[in-house]
Amino acid sequence: MRVLFVGHGPAHVPWIIPLAWACRLAGHEVRVAVRPQCVAPVVRAGLVAVPIGDEARAGAAAARQLGLGPGRLRAPAQAAAVLDPDLSEMLVEKMIAVADTLTDDLVDFARFWRPDIVVHDTAAAAGLVAAAAVKVPAVGHTWGVSLGVTCEDESQLRPSYAGLFERFGLDPVVGPAVWIDPCPPGLRPPHGVRRADMRFIPFAGPAALPKWLRTDRASGRPLVCVTGGVTTSALDEVRDQVVAALRGLDAEVVLAVTPEQAALTGPLPDGVRLAESFPLDVLLAHCDALVHHGGVGSGLIAVTHGLPQLLLPQNAFQEHWSDLVRASGAGIALPADAGEGEAAAAVRDLLARSSYRERARSLRDEIDAMPIPDQLVGFLEECARAGHTDVPTHQEAGRR
Repeated sequence: MRVLFVGHGPAHVPWIIPLAWACRLAGHEVRVAVRPQCVAPVVRAGLVAVPIGDEARAGAAAARQLGLGPGRLRAPAQAAAVLDPDLSEMLVEKMIAVADTLTDDLVDFARFWRPDIVVHDTAAAAGLVAAAAVKVPAVGHTWGVSLGVTCEDESQLRPSYAGLFERFGLDPVVGPAVWIDPCPPGLRPPHGVRRADMRFIPFAGPAALPKWLRTDRASGRPLVCVTGGVTTSALDEVRDQVVAALRGLDAEVVLAVTPEQAALTGPLPDGVRLAESFPLDVLLAHCDALVHHGGVGSGLIAVTHGLPQLLLPQNAFQEHWSDLVRASGAGIALPADAGEGEAAAAVRDLLARSSYRERARSLRDEIDAMPIPDQLVGFLEECARAGHTDVPTHQEAGRR
């Protein structure tokens, strides 16, 4: 079987790597189509990348400003917050605009390579077009959140979506979709698209384990990781006051940073360490808590280690995820400009109260109970054989 994966932006690529490798280890041919800026991460993962689109055009579409400032959430009576509907609409239109810069190259490659199935990031609508062009099923793959491009029925058919298909002489894909979803149920807000659960397995690339992570820490003090993610400059402005707050708790601190962030970091005080371009999954195995910007990837990696987390979101989307974590009981969310005292009090609470860690471990148990990626390969095989996605998922088959 030939499986064509279609990625979105740099922060999304790690989400599709485990399933892509599961397909490869099952003996299937795999190609990963991504924008030029995402080629290097795919290649570092040991997979075959297919560059699509012009990065300048795709980047311009992706840079469209949407007014993502905080305060754009509407929380219903239930605990899970939802994105402001207008903001959600703009995000989908932005995804479609990016897809419009990629479809020519992707459709050309699909017609050349003839995949048996397309697995696309739910934000990568170009994958739906490529699947339609070669008349094979398309399966979505979420990036931890219930957001993406789909058209479940005719009432949802928008002109921009239809236009992606029409220029190739294709009918737009309309009808029930299925999304592979690695988010545990306890952090998953309601959504109308059918899901195929898959265990979240973090992927952040290779690393050599440094000596300080190969021995017990002599101090016995808690170790707290602080990160603003690997694709944003989030927390750069408030990082110093966060570190000061943590040092006031007599905690050791490790800053997980990119090379660009490391270059701008001056001398570090005692008890603060820098981890540059190091897999967060490996690092958090040695930590007691995480302070971060509200990124979905960072937050879910913390959950896989049963760690409580302090979230300091700086835009509405990060605020959305932060509210889900807060509502789950696995962490505390504060405004990004929270003062040093507030941050210190929050981390002290996270470390002292067992309920946060217990809830994080409960979410970890949910993840561990989900099907591993190689079990999803069988689902993809069935979809390819049937020529559609209306086949039982692993959880649906278990209920029969």
